[in-house]
Amino acid sequence: MKEAVDQLLAEGADLAMPISASLVVTAAWPVMKCRYGCPNYGHNRCCPPYSPAWEEMRAILGNYTTAILFRTHSITAGTPLAVSVAAGLFRRGYYKVLPFGTGPCRLCAECTPDSCPRPWETAPSMEACGADVFATVRNAGVEVSSYAPEGSVPDCFGLILVE
Repeated sequence: MKEAVDQLLAEGADLAMPISASLVVTAAWPVMKCRYGCPNYGHNRCCPPYSPAWEEMRAILGNYTTAILFRTHSITAGTPLAVSVAAGLFRRGYYKVLPFGTGPCRLCAECTPDSCPRPWETAPSMEACGADVFATVRNAGVEVSSYAPEGSVPDCFGLILVE
């Protein structure tokens, strides 16, 4: 687990920490924010309605005791980082590892959700699966604000479930 945290920090995360999977909060409302606030809704394999529903995410979380929460300051950096670290954990014997990145997948110019040519290179974001990112981050003892002044670098959080 320490190797994964060290890799996250070495490859661009400015915060990476193991947390209890029970700290991850799920709810219906994050998916509504996707549906009524994001142009990728229904057009991207890593976004609703293609991503796991919040009820499924809650059930998935029940299979884990540990997660690694991490933060980047680039919405495009989190998913490749989560996928890379998860692949390394899998090779080290953590066969149930599941990554959750930041934002929609951007691998292809046009997404074909039903026939993704590179599914091993991407992962849905926490919020796409109904995770309340703010509540989860606060549960982990990290300060986070929904306000980001114009021109500032946003906090983008990802999660890796590890068992």
